[in-house]
Amino acid sequence: MRLSRFLLYLAAVAAAFVFRLAYVGWFGPYLVAAVAVAPLLLFLLSLPSMRALHLSLSATERCQRGAEAQLRLGFETRARLPLSRVRVQIEVENRFTGEMTLQDYEFRSILSSDGFLPLPTGDCGLLCCRVASCECFDLLGLFSRRFIPDAQARCTVLPRAKAPERKPDLDAALQAAVRLRPKAGGGYSEEHELRPYRPGDSVNSIHWKLSSKTDEVIVREPQIPENNEIYLLFPRQEEPQRGLETLLWLSLELCKRELPHQLAGETVDSEEAAADALCRLLAAPLGEPRPFDRSMARCVFLVTGGEVRLG
Repeated sequence: MRLSRFLLYLAAVAAAFVFRLAYVGWFGPYLVAAVAVAPLLLFLLSLPSMRALHLSLSATERCQRGAEAQLRLGFETRARLPLSRVRVQIEVENRFTGEMTLQDYEFRSILSSDGFLPLPTGDCGLLCCRVASCECFDLLGLFSRRFIPDAQARCTVLPRAKAPERKPDLDAALQAAVRLRPKAGGGYSEEHELRPYRPGDSVNSIHWKLSSKTDEVIVREPQIPENNEIYLLFPRQEEPQRGLETLLWLSLELCKRELPHQLAGETVDSEEAAADALCRLLAAPLGEPRPFDRSMARCVFLVTGGEVRLG
């Protein structure tokens, strides 16, 4: 591009010189001089704009996989003259998949304006965008200034919740694995155990109706779950994109049942909390799940691809 402009400039100088030879009037020498000094003059006029150019980046904070997301490039300069064009090289790295792309973009007639570029949202992950290089040109396009601005932006591509082909019976799995223990100090509990009265039991805990039918006093002993932790494990796998959809579906199903659970080492009890946990999961390459105390696990769900099984 710059070579073609330089060749055009040489052609203009040659044309002016030929005109000077063919035209004997006073205008010829001035025309040749004007064409000769034009690059330097235009460079000096463009230099304040080239030095004052500031570039910033911003992007959509979160989006779903496959949705449209844009990276905004903000060009700002306090100078009065625009730049003929600005060439920007953008690097986009997906921290989850490790994929990296490097693309060149060109913008024309830049003063103070915005440019918008599409982001690759085909795979889930944290997209880290930065400007690898920026080159701005003078009005004639023969001289340029190259610099690397400190401009970065991030966008997290989240999965869409998708149920597995064979849905697990979550209620049955959760109920079968629960272990109950007596609630210290008594009080209200949805679960209770019937047993004979022992000295020190509260009178309020006596089951009067059942006691009247038997020869002994029966009390209700409140029970609470001993193993109340629910873990969602997402191990390293070949096709994690489908697994992320299943993982989000499972987390949202537990949230509907008002069951807090552990996802990527964080306690999740709402849709927003599930999205936050997934954002942190997608911010680094997929590794093995964090260790946990199985004695406190009410249920462990292992998500691989489009399947959910008990771990």
